[in-house]
Formats: sequence, structure tokens, C-alpha cells
Amino acid sequence: RRRRGGRMEVFTEAWEDTKGQRVPHIAKPWAAICLLLNIFFPGIGSAVAGIMEKKWSTLLIGVLQLATCWIVVGWIWSIYWGYLIAYYATG
Repeated sequence: RRRRGGRMEVFTEAWEDTKGQRVPHIAKPWAAICLLLNIFFPGIGSAVAGIMEKKWSTLLIGVLQLATCWIVVGWIWSIYWGYLIAYYATG
């Protein structure tokens, strides 16, 4: 019997979120803060947005951005993800 909410499901959801560019929809002031965090501290803004929305796949994406920022890929990914968070921010 398969367990719901397992670790592999979080990885699969993170992969699907990344491919589909699905970001959390948070309030505009928080989105601006997350964008700035992602620019200066790669992945931290994504992780904060994931925690705010209780979306563990986005938290994982933030951790992966932080882990890969030293090869620049994570930093660019983090900035782009921060931009998407700000773009899709609500009210």
C-alpha cells in the first residue's frame, strides 16, 4: 500500500512545479521581500514563500537553489523564481 505525502511525491511535485513554473501566490509585500531575498540570498525567498503557503515542494526548490548557487545555476534560477513569485503575487 502506498503512503500519501511520501518523500518521492514531494520531489515529483517539485519537478512538476519547476517545469510548469508554478509558484506560490502570496501577498505583494511578501512577494517583494521574497524577490529581494532570492537576489541576495539565493533560495531563501523561495523557501520562505513555500513555508508561507505550506507548499513543501517550493521549500525543496528553495533548498535546491541554495545548494546550487555556487555554480551560478541556482542563483539565476532563484532570481527567476523570485521574479515569478512577484509577478503572480496577489492583491
